[in-house]
Amino acid sequence: STSPIEDSPRDDSAACRTSSQAGLPVEVGETLGSKRVVFLVNFVAPNHVEVLRELASIVGELIVLSSVDMESNRSFDRQLDGLNVVVQKTLTRTKQVTHPSGYREINYVHVPLDTKKKLREFSPDAVVSLEMGMRSLQSWWHCRQSSVPWVLAVYASERSEAGRGKIRDRMRRFLLKRSDVTTFNGPSCERLLHGLGADPEKLMPWDYAADPRKLPGTQMDELAGSHNASDARGDSLALRLLTIGQLSTRKGVMVARDGIKRWCETRSDRHIIWDVVGDGPLAKMMAREDLPANLELRMRGNQPAERLADFYRACDWFWFPTMGDEWGLVVDEALHWGRPVLGSVHSQAATTLIQPGMNGFLYDPEAADSNSLSHAMDRIFETSLQQWSSPMRRSQIIESVRVRTPRRSAEQLAVAIYQAMQNRR
Repeated sequence: STSPIEDSPRDDSAACRTSSQAGLPVEVGETLGSKRVVFLVNFVAPNHVEVLRELASIVGELIVLSSVDMESNRSFDRQLDGLNVVVQKTLTRTKQVTHPSGYREINYVHVPLDTKKKLREFSPDAVVSLEMGMRSLQSWWHCRQSSVPWVLAVYASERSEAGRGKIRDRMRRFLLKRSDVTTFNGPSCERLLHGLGADPEKLMPWDYAADPRKLPGTQMDELAGSHNASDARGDSLALRLLTIGQLSTRKGVMVARDGIKRWCETRSDRHIIWDVVGDGPLAKMMAREDLPANLELRMRGNQPAERLADFYRACDWFWFPTMGDEWGLVVDEALHWGRPVLGSVHSQAATTLIQPGMNGFLYDPEAADSNSLSHAMDRIFETSLQQWSSPMRRSQIIESVRVRTPRRSAEQLAVAIYQAMQNRR
C-alpha cells in the first residue's frame, strides 16, 4: 500500500508541505484538528488500541462505539486508558458456519440497537464504521440524513468472504456504492471490493498495525539471537518453530501437525521443536497423538501479550498454518522481531508481506499432493540456520515491515477521513 502522504490531495502550495510533527500533510492535520470523529467497531481488539490513540491525537475528539465489550471466544488483554469507548446495546447471534473449503468456525453477528441514537447524541463531523453489516448500514443512514462524511472500513480477503451468500453480497454492494471513502486492508481485500462494484476512485489503504506490547522495544531486542534448538543440541539440522493463535480448524493446526509429522518421519536427521502458544477446542487433540522422536511439540497455552516477546525472541522461524485469515497480525509481529515466516497462502498478511527467500516462504496447506509444506521445509534447510539468524538477515527482515506502525496506520485513516470530507463536499 502507498503511504498516506502519497494518497492525500497535494499541490505546490505551502499548505501541502508535510508536518514534521505528525507526518501528515498540513491541511489534513489542520482540518481534522477541530473535528469530532465517531469510530464504530464490533469490539476494540488490542491492535486497535494504539492506532486509535494515535488517531485521537490527530482529530479534535474521537469517540469509539463498540458493539460488544469482547467476544466470548477471545482472551485478549486490553488497556483502554486514554480512549473514550462506549459499549452499545447490541443483539448478538452466534452460529457455527462451514467455509466452502471445509473448515468450521463460530460466527458472531452483532446488531447494535442504539447506533442512530448514539450518533444523533454525539453529532460527529465524520463517521468511520468497520465491516459491511448492520453497523455500517445504520451509520450510512445517519450520515445520509445529516450530510456527514462516512468512511466504510473493510477488513476482508477473497478467502475469508467466500460463500457468504446472496443477501450479504447485496448489502455489501449497496454500502459500497454509498460510502464517501472505503478503506481496504490489503491487496486481496482491494480485489474483493473491486469485484463487488466499489468505485476505484474512492478506495484507500488502511493497514493493520501490531500491538506494540508484543514488539521489540529496542534495536538490541530486534537483533537478539535466539537460544535456538540448533544451539541447545549442537545440531545444525535442528529448528525451533513457533505458532501463536487459536487452536481451531480455521487456524489449520491439525493439518499442520499431520504435515510436519510426515515430514519428520522422512527426515530423521533433522530435529524440530515446535512451540504452540494458544488454546482452543483442538488443544487436547493436538497433544494426544504419538509423534516421531525428532519432533518435539510443546503446548504452551494462552500467554499474556508481554510474555509473547520471549517466545518470538527464542524461535528460529514463525509458522502460520491458517486455512483462512483476512490478515494475520502474528505475521507482522514475527517480522518485526526479525524472524522469517513460513506462511500459509490463505493468510493475506503472508501473501502481502512475505518475500520468498528473503523473509520467509509461502506454502499451500490444501495442496492436493501434500508436498507444499515439505518443499517449503526443505527450502528452509537449503540455507543454514545460522545464515537465517545472522544480524544482516534479521535487519533485512525487520526493514520489510519497518513502516507498518500504529502511527502510520492512524495517518492512513486520517487521510481517508479527510478525503471523505472532500468527496462529500
